Order: sequence, then C-alpha cells, then structure tokens
Amino acid sequence: MKKVRTAIFSLVAVLIAAVFFYVDNKEVNALKNNQTYPMVEDPRQHPEPITVSSQEIGNTKVHLTKLYSRNDAKGLYLGMWYGDRNAVMKNKEEDWLREKGHIEFLVKAVDSNGTTYNGHTIGTKEGTFTTFRYIQFDDFRFDKELDELELAFYPMMDDGKGGVPYEHPWLETTVEVE
Repeated sequence: MKKVRTAIFSLVAVLIAAVFFYVDNKEVNALKNNQTYPMVEDPRQHPEPITVSSQEIGNTKVHLTKLYSRNDAKGLYLGMWYGDRNAVMKNKEEDWLREKGHIEFLVKAVDSNGTTYNGHTIGTKEGTFTTFRYIQFDDFRFDKELDELELAFYPMMDDGKGGVPYEHPWLETTVEVE
C-alpha cells in the first residue's frame, strides 16, 4: 500500500511540474513557433510575413522569428530568442544598457537597395529557460522588389543619457525575403 501511495504522489508531482512548465512557457513557445505575431501590441489587421521561416544567427544559439510587415507595407516586426545561459547575451564585461537584466540592442537593417533602417528591442517575455525579445522598425517600408535584408545587432552601452550603440555588432545575419 505504501508503494502505491508513493507512486500516486510521484505522479501528481510530475503532473504539477508539467503543468507549471507548460503555463510558464506557453506565450514564449507561441512566439518562437510563429503562432503569435512578434508584436508587443496586438495588431488590428494580420501582418504579412515577409520571410518563410525562423532561423538561427550563425552558431550563436540566438534565433530569429519570421519577419512581418503591416498590410500598409510600413514597419518591420520580428523577435529573437535565446537560452538563459547564452554566453553572448549574458555578457557582464561592460556597462550595457539593460531592460529587466537583458541587454538592449540597436538593430540595423540594410535592404538590397542599400537603404538602412534602425530598429530596437522594445520588450521582453521570459520563459523558464528562454528569453524572447521583441524588435521593431518604425521607419521600414516594404518593397515587393526586396530580395534580402542584412541585420546587425549592436548592443547599447549605458551612457546615462539613454544609451549609445557599441562600435561593432555582436550578431550579423542575412535574411532572404520572399
């Protein structure tokens, strides 16, 4: 009888842990799997995806969601996620500008026409072992002729006045646009 009681308590503990992990990671998993748009505010209309899938930035274990643009071809929205033990994102060597302990980034996008757009991280969602960062470009104009975007992520240094971008990007990638 004691073994049955121990087995039942163990099963209940495992089920409670599974429910906790599911609830704690539900929103982050939806963002990572492109089931939710990587936008802080809910859109009035469904934005259009301009890339086919998510991708990893090199071998950094930092991932990007699909890229989205609003129906009026204004703005660019995407997200990046990484594990909480990611050495690049946990850098403590400098005085980085931080939000909730996470380094802020200036993200530069250069389109195939040579136009440069500046975006920034605007929010964070945290799961049990994963951090998701929202990235938004307000001045971006989507053009149907666009082939690719080069993205560069510059960490922001805390200068006491809102931050200045570091001189070299930490992460760089080229994203094919559909």
